Amino acid sequence: MSDIHLDDRVAIVTGGSRGMGREMGEAIIEAGGRAALLTPEAEELKETVDEIASNHGADKVMALPYDILDYGQCERAVAETLEYFGALHGVVNNAALGQLNVIAPGADDTNCKFFEADPERWAQVIRVNVVGTYHMCRAAVGHLKDQGWGRLVNVTTSIGTMQRSGNSPYGPSKGAIESETLVFAADLVGYGVTCNSLIPGGAARTKFVPEAYYKTRDLVEPSIMRVPIVWLLSDLSDEHTGGRYVANRWDHGANDPSLAAEAAKEPPVFNPPPEGRLD
Repeated sequence: MSDIHLDDRVAIVTGGSRGMGREMGEAIIEAGGRAALLTPEAEELKETVDEIASNHGADKVMALPYDILDYGQCERAVAETLEYFGALHGVVNNAALGQLNVIAPGADDTNCKFFEADPERWAQVIRVNVVGTYHMCRAAVGHLKDQGWGRLVNVTTSIGTMQRSGNSPYGPSKGAIESETLVFAADLVGYGVTCNSLIPGGAARTKFVPEAYYKTRDLVEPSIMRVPIVWLLSDLSDEHTGGRYVANRWDHGANDPSLAAEAAKEPPVFNPPPEGRLD
């Protein structure tokens, strides 16, 4: 990571108070950037920001206690980031709800067939994961376009997770975000703003998975997202958009960070349309 410097770049990281969001926020700061951490869980957010500020300085991190379901709050998050840091260069859409939000906190398993799910809880996961991602991109993109440079990074999941029986609505919601990545990237061609997807490459040791999985599954650590997110937010990724990068495939031994990124890239979830067909 010492080969990549973010030169005071500023990024908003949603779901930034814990897990992968916190790891990515700290990685941004340690690479010379600044991070605005966003979550509606205000008390946990304050604790996280206070701790990071004590380690790195209060001028490197800020708290945004907002809910991505409310577009007005997303707009305020962008405005407050610009006011506090005087800049904004990217958004990392990490906040999401998972299967446990459909079943019950503390459940031993996340399996839930679509016809067993509570319709309102099912819809809430879609709203947070899909609409929330759109809200943050929409709130920030005007500024990013105006300055001619920016980054949108959407955290998604493995293809198997999107397709597995009993993994609804989480799987479908992440499939929708992959489509958002491709559409937003295409919409932004010519503006200097890229949009890419980043996935950990396996179930991560976070509150998304039941504690029972900790003993029975080989989980990846949230810190696996650190190096990839710094590359995606840097100048080194200028020519890369609409991509999908798998964090646990990153070649940390590569001398060239872009070669490491290329090794971690996999094809889009959706095949391109046949030649001549865009409808």
